[in-house]
Amino acid sequence: MDRLASLPESLADAELDGAAAVEVASDAWKKTLDAVAPAVVVLKVTQTRAFDTEAAGSSYATGFVVDKARGLILTNRHVVTPGPVVAEAIFLNREEVPVQPLYYDPVHDFGFMRFDPSRLQFMAAAEIPLAPLAASVGLDIRVVGNDSGEKISILSGTLARLDRDAPHYSRRGFNDFNTFYLQAASGTKGGSSGSPVVNIRGQAVGLNAGGKNKAASAYYLPLHRVVRAMRLLQACHRPDGTWSQPHIPRGDFQATFGFKGYDEVRRLGLRTETEAEVRAAKQQQEGDGGPLREVPGSTGMLVVESVVPGGPADGQLEPGDVLVKLNGQIVTEFLTMEDLLDSSVGGTVHVEVERGGQPLAADIRVQDLHTVTPKRLLDLGGGAVNELSYQQARNNRAAVGQTYVAEPGYLLGKAGVPKYAIITGLGGTPTPNLAAFIEALKGLRHGQRTPIEFYTFGERHRRKSSLLTVNWRWYGPPLVWTRNNAAGIWDCRVELPHSMVGSPLAAAAVAGPVAGLPAPTSGGKAAGGSASKRPPLHPNSTPGGGTRAGAGAAVGGAAGSTGGIPRQRSVQAIPQHEDVEKQQPGVTAQPDDARLLNSPVFDASEAAAGGVAAAAVAVTSEGDAANLWRSLLEEELRCGLALVDVEIPLVALADGVHSRSFSGCGVNVHQSDTLGLVLVDRNTVTIGPGDVMLSFGAFPAEVPARVRFLHPLHNFTIVSYDPRQLSEEARRLIRPLRLSPQPPLRRGDSVELVCLSKSLRILHRTSCVTNPAMNVFIHKAEVPRFRAVHEEVIKLDQDFGLAYSGVLCDRSGGVRALWGSYSEQISKEEQEWTAGLPAAAFAPWVERIIAEHAQQQSLLGASAPAQEPAAGGEAPAAAAGQAGSSVPPSSGSSDAGSDGNGSSGGGSNVSGSNGSSAADQEFEPVPLPPPQVVTLDAELEPLLLSKAAQFGLPTEWVSRLVRLDPERRQVLRVHSCVAGSHAQQVLKDADMVLAINGAPVSSYNDVERMIAEVAAAHAAGTAGAAGTAGREDGGQAERPGSPPYKRPRTEDGSAGGSRGSGGDGAEPAAANGGSEAGGSGSEAEEAAAGAGLPEVQLTIFRDGSVQQVAVRLGREDGLGTNRLVHWCGAQLQYPHRGVRELGFLPERHGVYISRWHHGSPAHRYGLYALHWVSEVNGQPTPGLDEFIEVVRRLPDGADARVRLVHYESSKSKVLTLKTDHRYWPTWELRLDSQTGEWTRHAISSATTT
Repeated sequence: MDRLASLPESLADAELDGAAAVEVASDAWKKTLDAVAPAVVVLKVTQTRAFDTEAAGSSYATGFVVDKARGLILTNRHVVTPGPVVAEAIFLNREEVPVQPLYYDPVHDFGFMRFDPSRLQFMAAAEIPLAPLAASVGLDIRVVGNDSGEKISILSGTLARLDRDAPHYSRRGFNDFNTFYLQAASGTKGGSSGSPVVNIRGQAVGLNAGGKNKAASAYYLPLHRVVRAMRLLQACHRPDGTWSQPHIPRGDFQATFGFKGYDEVRRLGLRTETEAEVRAAKQQQEGDGGPLREVPGSTGMLVVESVVPGGPADGQLEPGDVLVKLNGQIVTEFLTMEDLLDSSVGGTVHVEVERGGQPLAADIRVQDLHTVTPKRLLDLGGGAVNELSYQQARNNRAAVGQTYVAEPGYLLGKAGVPKYAIITGLGGTPTPNLAAFIEALKGLRHGQRTPIEFYTFGERHRRKSSLLTVNWRWYGPPLVWTRNNAAGIWDCRVELPHSMVGSPLAAAAVAGPVAGLPAPTSGGKAAGGSASKRPPLHPNSTPGGGTRAGAGAAVGGAAGSTGGIPRQRSVQAIPQHEDVEKQQPGVTAQPDDARLLNSPVFDASEAAAGGVAAAAVAVTSEGDAANLWRSLLEEELRCGLALVDVEIPLVALADGVHSRSFSGCGVNVHQSDTLGLVLVDRNTVTIGPGDVMLSFGAFPAEVPARVRFLHPLHNFTIVSYDPRQLSEEARRLIRPLRLSPQPPLRRGDSVELVCLSKSLRILHRTSCVTNPAMNVFIHKAEVPRFRAVHEEVIKLDQDFGLAYSGVLCDRSGGVRALWGSYSEQISKEEQEWTAGLPAAAFAPWVERIIAEHAQQQSLLGASAPAQEPAAGGEAPAAAAGQAGSSVPPSSGSSDAGSDGNGSSGGGSNVSGSNGSSAADQEFEPVPLPPPQVVTLDAELEPLLLSKAAQFGLPTEWVSRLVRLDPERRQVLRVHSCVAGSHAQQVLKDADMVLAINGAPVSSYNDVERMIAEVAAAHAAGTAGAAGTAGREDGGQAERPGSPPYKRPRTEDGSAGGSRGSGGDGAEPAAANGGSEAGGSGSEAEEAAAGAGLPEVQLTIFRDGSVQQVAVRLGREDGLGTNRLVHWCGAQLQYPHRGVRELGFLPERHGVYISRWHHGSPAHRYGLYALHWVSEVNGQPTPGLDEFIEVVRRLPDGADARVRLVHYESSKSKVLTLKTDHRYWPTWELRLDSQTGEWTRHAISSATTT
């Protein structure tokens, strides 16, 4: 009883002793953490380029100081990263110090960064000693670091294992191997990588590397090899504070080992005597100190898991081999093996293994791991190429050193080369390594298309081939970056293509990251000439054109009309006979291509003699006649259709475009000797910058095209191509189609829907119009972009679905509508649909552009000097065309705009006297200024008259609008106004627009017609006034013979004077063109630009009464955005119309961020898209010119304070960033509106002061 009575007192005393012990331990840990925390830093690391196993990006991690005198910080390899990085360390007192990478291990997950201790001004540096031998099972630890974004986080745990297998993170990324790991249940997360794992004495016993979230397990790298590396690095520190190139011998024979227990190695065939020998040796080695289970390698042996092909161990070791000895020493764990290999670099080791119970031995060469670790990066067209590293070779069982695609970017991605691919050849030249690939690349010209061979690891036994289109325009020529560990940076060298060496234009393309290097241009001359002068893409193409079966586009009125621009039909007129014109429902797909080239039914001579018509009339079978009619129609349309492929580089994704690749069907509307025009929807050619490629249905040929007109409101674009790049046969077969805008289609009309598939085959069906004027209302996207407004489209009872676009035509082949694709974002999901845009919407613009081309050619012809006849008395073909001569149709005629400005001497014949082919010819781009578009800067929406009456619309106006359009019975009301426009000042949302200039309107077509009439009248008046002024200024006006691209340039870079027949002759309004081209967009400029715009009188219904208001129209440039500035990885431009349609512009709105790039300062500091930049370092930036003047003065690494305004919330905020001219220089893309050519220009580089 006494003992039982005294038991509670004993328990109480024990509890008091335990509490006291816990309190003592807690105090000890507090003192330890107080000493450790000042040495722990938060690392902000930005990898500027994709390289090896890592992608470009920005992240937070942890590191800790291990040598405060030299400024050494230990962290993980995946934090240091193998590629070019920019990083800062943030100490406990929130002091930021720049750090540079010094070393990372080729295999294990540790690396070192360095900083200048003298830069730490407001606190004393601390360091954490390394104690790898202090790790033991059951040890209490603390992990101190940046966990889940917290600046300082302390997690506790207990070491559970010392011999855990190295964690496997990814099949395609970095993985540690040939080492044990420590394991504990501390549950670390993102941001804690590189944290010290400390004991109660404040010593680091491990390096936090990874974890498994589901099991709350954390993995720590042992520090034995880290200590060795640190000692060697300390020896590289010079007394003056600089560093020599680190050299840390790391040996390996490219074999991966795994630790297996004795039970498993027995099953692999390990002999009993060998096991006994190994166990005895380990027992003797460890002695009696502690349980064997705590000693790594005491319960098993190392087994070969994989061997890298082509490595030193290839053919010597095989998976399943059990390692017994190295150089006669028994080896059962990784530390001993690495000690032996690291001390034998460049030599050999004697390896003894057992394979299936058979002892084997071999001498294997020990390779320096740093020789198989890539040190060079090829920056190619926005992508990254390096030699295949040991890491990736091991992951994919491939030989190291091959040409490896870390990131395809634009150039390789466009050619279909995927990420992680191996390039084996370029242009017929093998590329076994990066050096060979660079040399092959330097031999290519801008615009050249060459085969590229590659394979992927998923299909390693299949070699693939595609065409690489060489393009230095968007990214400049290739750059080679080389790691410089001593300086902590990557040195850059421009690899000039041989064709660009010595070119005076080589200084404009690359914003040179290194002083003294030539900076070639992609926008000027490349490949020995102008970038715009691409070589022909067909071996039999001929320049100049000469006399041929030319074709001008037909833009007529009613079907069969002969008015307008002269035209040539691609085939003979389709016979108009009742027995042939039977409606044929269903789909017709062309079975083969023979009919186009060789079929006797379509022989050109027979057709010219009327054989086709005669054959059609002579047919007695009704079915045969119908089939012949359909075949004739399909053949004619096929000659005028083309597949349009668009690729947009990342550096040119302007105006909120939602994709990088587009494809659709285009319609050839004009072709002369030097200019071809193709009409396509704006869901295919969405913006101006990008590479457009045309594949013709008439002939297997491809040519590049340029954007020449982007309608700001309607869903169509006009692109141009150079017919001189086509073979003579292709030019003969490709024919423009005739546009038939009148009479308008009505409900129930039968039309022919003809589309061109991606395999260039015709799809044809007869459909019925169900709605000839469906109002289009496209919702605003999450990211503002182009949307068709004020558009009425045609809907059919049957079509081909979303994947096909083409034309709607009548039985005579006249194009009644463009069957195009539309895209809109609904609930954050992209949805596409197709509809027909009536020809009346685009035919006038096609006429304007063709007329402008004819006018430019006549001016060139008038100003060209007289030419001597060529050898043999033959006059140059181009001279004849410039003089306006007409060639008889039998010998191949061309319209008034069919002549050209050839590559030399104003033009060239089909073949020169030297017999050179067109593949060696270069052609000057044809100047073709885009027409301007006068717009009513208010978006209208239809409202049923029954609803309008409920809002109080007077009965007389209801009756009047019903009489105007008895079918739709609607009124238009204001949905929104374009920000910064005069309409926004005058109109209000929900105003009902009843009439324009006294004429009632109730549909979008009514509004468009009235605006067009006002614009035409104003343009005529302006042109008359300009002509009078020219006669009165004493001859100082512009000379008629002056080519437009040689006229004086205005501030926005466009030619002065008239901009073509599509506008009133004034420059673009500041609401769009003025500032967009780089102007400041000030109120004075906007007022001056708006003064020359016409006004319209609107009759509106507002607040219960009918009112009259005067609204000044706006003007949009026909090419949209014409300038893109890249600063710190952010893409800046003038706000495009899609942004201004939202109805808000800040006071300083000329600099809008439309995109940012991974791994850039913009990514790192949050300079994201959809913001305006209103100030930089307190300096106002109302426009791009002012912005450039401010940032041009900022040196590399300078702090910049940027004031932003969000596009949607209009909230203002200020952020700071550091410039990085080495990896992210400032440069811009500019558009020459006359030629449609984009060029790259450098603004600042690392040498900027």
